[in-house]
Amino acid sequence: MVVEIAIYLLTLFGSLSFVCAVGNSGYLNSGFQRGFAGVSTQLVSSNFLLNYTNSESFIRAAWEGQIGLTGYLFIASLAALSITWASNLYNYRQAII
Repeated sequence: MVVEIAIYLLTLFGSLSFVCAVGNSGYLNSGFQRGFAGVSTQLVSSNFLLNYTNSESFIRAAWEGQIGLTGYLFIASLAALSITWASNLYNYRQAII
């Protein structure tokens, strides 16, 4: 359950970054177009990652402690990346690269 939530959050941040970048370049002028692009990007990428068993099984093994200290460091870095990404999207309305 936690792995799926993490994958959904990361793909949500990725789709928001994509839609913001495309919107800033002049495309997707209406709110419906931005909403449709964001939802479709998030659904496609999250379904791909959830069905791609290597990424899901690695995150699950790290979460359950099967990898050891390295897995816990990976989960901590994934959490830090998610928090930073969400903060940048909230404060600056774009992903800072």
